[in-house]
Amino acid sequence: MIEDDEYDDDFISKTQIKREADDLVGLGKTIADLSAEQFDGMPLSDNLRESIRLVRKLSKGGAIKRQYKYIGKLLRETDVDEIRQAIERLLDKDRAASARLHLLEKWRDRLAQEGDSALSEFVEQYPSADRQHLRQLQRKAKQELEREKPPAAARKIFQYIKDISKQTG
Repeated sequence: MIEDDEYDDDFISKTQIKREADDLVGLGKTIADLSAEQFDGMPLSDNLRESIRLVRKLSKGGAIKRQYKYIGKLLRETDVDEIRQAIERLLDKDRAASARLHLLEKWRDRLAQEGDSALSEFVEQYPSADRQHLRQLQRKAKQELEREKPPAAARKIFQYIKDISKQTG
């Protein structure tokens, strides 16, 4: 009599197979949604790259669905770990850039609202910053806030601190 345990190790349910196929179709959609620059840097076979370029050009729902299923089939024959790692690296870069922007926005808000204390902290952290120029921008930003004018000075503060932060790396 054959033990049931012998078959359990190799058994994959239909549901599991469908789930994996859907996962690969989702990966194909993620790749297709990348910008042109990001897409060009992906480690894809020529056939897969061409299939994704084609799906980007399609406009009919059924054709797009069929093409994504084909892309999923191509991905089954590919080492997707390398592709997933490349996508993760792209996401990490995006997260880092987003975090940097949030930090700069906080500095802008603090410089526009808190005055000298925020200015001193900023200059301490970024010694190459022009204190006098920032102080002028702060005054203008404060006046704009009080007069309910568009925040032109706050935008200039943001641009200035963005440039300073790039210089200091």
